[in-house]
Amino acid sequence: MKSKFFKIIAGVFILANLGMAEYVKKDNAVYYKYSEEDDSEFKVENVDLGTFKILNDKYAKDRKNVYFSGNKSFEDVDSKTFEVLPQYYSKDKNNVYRPINEWIHKINGANPKTIKVLNEFYSKDDKNVYYDSDKISNADVNSFVVLEEGYSYAKDKNAVYYSGEKIEGANPKTFKIIADGMYSKDDKNVYAAEKVIKGTDPQTFKDIPETIYYARDKNNLYYYFGDVKNLGKINEKNFKVLDSPLIKNGNEIYYFGEKLDIKNPEKFEVIKNDLSDPSMIIYGKDDKNVYVVTPYKEAGHLKIIKNADKDTFEVMQNSNYSKDKNNIYYAEYNVVQLQDVDKNSFILLEDEDFSYDKKNVYYKGRKLNDISSNGFKITRLVNRPNLPINFLNDNKNIYKLIAVFDEETGELKSVKTAIVKNPKVDSKTFETFSYSGNYFRDKNNVYYENELYKMGLKKIAGADRNSFEVLNDEFSRDKNNVYYYGNKMKGINPDGFEFVGRDFKNNEDIIFFLKTKDKVYVLKNKAGKEVYEIVPLNFDANSFKYSNADNSYESESIGYFQDKNGVYYFDAFRSDELNPNKVFAKVKGADTSSFVQLMFGYAKDKNKVYIEDREIKGADPESFKIIETSNGVTVRDKNKIYKEFKK
Repeated sequence: MKSKFFKIIAGVFILANLGMAEYVKKDNAVYYKYSEEDDSEFKVENVDLGTFKILNDKYAKDRKNVYFSGNKSFEDVDSKTFEVLPQYYSKDKNNVYRPINEWIHKINGANPKTIKVLNEFYSKDDKNVYYDSDKISNADVNSFVVLEEGYSYAKDKNAVYYSGEKIEGANPKTFKIIADGMYSKDDKNVYAAEKVIKGTDPQTFKDIPETIYYARDKNNLYYYFGDVKNLGKINEKNFKVLDSPLIKNGNEIYYFGEKLDIKNPEKFEVIKNDLSDPSMIIYGKDDKNVYVVTPYKEAGHLKIIKNADKDTFEVMQNSNYSKDKNNIYYAEYNVVQLQDVDKNSFILLEDEDFSYDKKNVYYKGRKLNDISSNGFKITRLVNRPNLPINFLNDNKNIYKLIAVFDEETGELKSVKTAIVKNPKVDSKTFETFSYSGNYFRDKNNVYYENELYKMGLKKIAGADRNSFEVLNDEFSRDKNNVYYYGNKMKGINPDGFEFVGRDFKNNEDIIFFLKTKDKVYVLKNKAGKEVYEIVPLNFDANSFKYSNADNSYESESIGYFQDKNGVYYFDAFRSDELNPNKVFAKVKGADTSSFVQLMFGYAKDKNKVYIEDREIKGADPESFKIIETSNGVTVRDKNKIYKEFKK
């Protein structure tokens, strides 16, 4: 039940976020952006510009292909009859399709002539009802309806369904949804998802307004998130909603269904709760203590703020921080009292875990030794536990912030700073090229930092600061050179330098294909290491490209490339030695203009079908296709089945 519930929440989130992307036509090409506000985009490969048509923010098509999220996500689709349906469903003359995350799978057996989309989960045709891509057995098509838009409940004249599965015993005549889909009931039972909540009274069962996941009947209090908890008898005289996740029932107080050990619950009151704040922290007090309630169950939701003065206690603008007349506190997994803090000059940095006063700098409430608040600046902060790659500045030095977190819980265990002494950097002008990148500069030089091997900061010798450009975590260039892990690549021309295709893996090796305006190269290294092997390849650089693969099925070790002279098959496991004659196998007789890369090492052109670099004799390229169903994958044409992969 829990996994199914989270599936529904995830599905709602995914579909709610569809609609923020777009196709962009420019420079005789088409690009796709996942968000209108996002500067990042990628080229939609092998588009026929003359017939390319944008259907909506996710779908587009040309005379041959249909695209979803910028990728050719359909096999054997009929572009001419393709059309978009509600809720990002779609169809052609042969099939009906629905989106799952950023990709498409067919709705098996659905009739495109009679299909009707009911909501983001349910659809039906003249014979069957479907949930996701699967048929619901024995559902009555004519009477089948979705109960409320956006939820996973539905019914027909005979039964009630949740996530496409029948709720055993539910009465469709009296069934109704309670509390935004968290609960439901009929005349006999109350349900959480498809399970009966035993012992409930359906006549008096209802949700509790202004709370999250709580409900009640005439007898008991309930909480449901994945699993149902019966929290005991309702105390009608002393029942109170303190805040949306916080309930008081007699002398018991619950936070998201967990009982809190408040010393004097009769006197407990909420000081502040801002659930819109990322910290998700609630502060409260009774007649003797101040409490903080956090979402970290493994550390214990409830903490007493020791020595806090309840009469002067207040929460600061960042909910992790609070103060009273004597002290300042930081609350997360535990409560930390800031040491040696000057309250009058104390400043919080917006959206960060840092703060400072006229003397000290603090991280998550811990004082950082050595670094000064004079000129303090965060140059780069990456919230990835146990990687010492965060850089701070003051007016004198550059520092690495070395924070150690618990691997399982994420709790901060220790933190310190270390001065970057070599190379010598101008701290006042030191900055990062990108917020989470590995490249930095000051007024004089460009620097690189390798997080994987903790090399620290190093000067990129000879780099031109003004023309320097970051390509990715490993590669960069300026007007004179290309750099790999901050080291100059000898003989590689930066003019026209670009990556071709994707990176491939051979056990621990990673293999890249690169090209400049006049050369093509293959490069191999061990993941994260500076040492590499690079070999020039005898291809036409201008036309060399990765074949038009369906990106959702790209293999990590195989793929097809082509230039004006032919098509070539690459297998990373054949390339232990980067011999130019062994890296690729030419696909003999392949037609470059119609060549299409498929899944699992298959490909075809207008004349032939191929497996790896070999022709499949007798295969019909027009009808050859790879069909994915819930049971597995079938490779076939109109004449025979060539391969089946069972799930």
